[in-house]
Amino acid sequence: MAATTARLPAAEQGLRPINLQRHLGGVAALMELCFGDTLDRQGWGAVREMRSLANSGPLLWLLGSFSPSWQLGYVWLEGGRVVGNVSTQPAEYDSSTWLIANVAVHPEHRRNDIGHSLTQAAIDLARSRGATRVLLQVHRQNIGALELYEKLGFHTLTTRTTWERVATTRTRPDPAPGIAIRPARFADWQTEYTLVTAVRPEGFNWTRPLRPADWRPTLWAALADLFNARTTRRWLAEQPDNNKLLGLARLDTAYGSPNQLNLVIRPEWQAQLERPLLTIALSRLAGSTFATRLDHPAGQAETLLQELGFRPLQTLVWMEKRI
Repeated sequence: MAATTARLPAAEQGLRPINLQRHLGGVAALMELCFGDTLDRQGWGAVREMRSLANSGPLLWLLGSFSPSWQLGYVWLEGGRVVGNVSTQPAEYDSSTWLIANVAVHPEHRRNDIGHSLTQAAIDLARSRGATRVLLQVHRQNIGALELYEKLGFHTLTTRTTWERVATTRTRPDPAPGIAIRPARFADWQTEYTLVTAVRPEGFNWTRPLRPADWRPTLWAALADLFNARTTRRWLAEQPDNNKLLGLARLDTAYGSPNQLNLVIRPEWQAQLERPLLTIALSRLAGSTFATRLDHPAGQAETLLQELGFRPLQTLVWMEKRI
């Protein structure tokens, strides 16, 4: 059954700042209608949480009163109904960068510049709060949205495909002739960070910029990982004659969550190192009951990933606008 949007007083029309008490139920319905065929488990969980909060009464009032940045953004109303939405908030660890998400317009109201007005309002809000840039993600096949964001001055940072592997069969490491692959040591963190900054300056997660603190080993980080049942393993590929770092594989595991795998390889070494680095990381996951996710530059290593049991879930374009 198709989702329906919640009706509000007919006097409310056009662009409005989001009001959690009045609009959250309609926003949840709009998210389901517009994104239901692309939502993953986390996305559906967010929709269910929004619906639950919309019916929570006093709890929602408290959230709106004490956490005004919990959900900033705008809605577009037609005939008292939520037919458009955009959310925005500061990025984690970087208050000068703001994120724009959940840009949605009801199918019956598209091509009326509603998406443009919503996105521009979010940009203006971020600028008024001191932002110097805004980021967003969009599905690669959503050509209309891509054209809209380009007209608004966004440019592409990267295009990533999310791959998932659920196989539990053992993968044997496949060595790289002439290349030394070894586990990372604590003292390697600066060299690793330098490589990642050069090859993947946009970072691993669009909401979180690269930070030295995420690579520098500390006692507090070790205790946090222990408390959260989280482990991080990294393998480095080097030239034996000069120890030049050519690439790395990073595997993050946490109980109850998908394993997260990342590859960072110098472009001229991708063909030689993709298989060795992938297989050595996957060899450590034999018997794991959790899926393994990999966000990888679109178009790279697709045949290899399918051979190793991965399947593509979605391809997203990361976009940026300086303001």
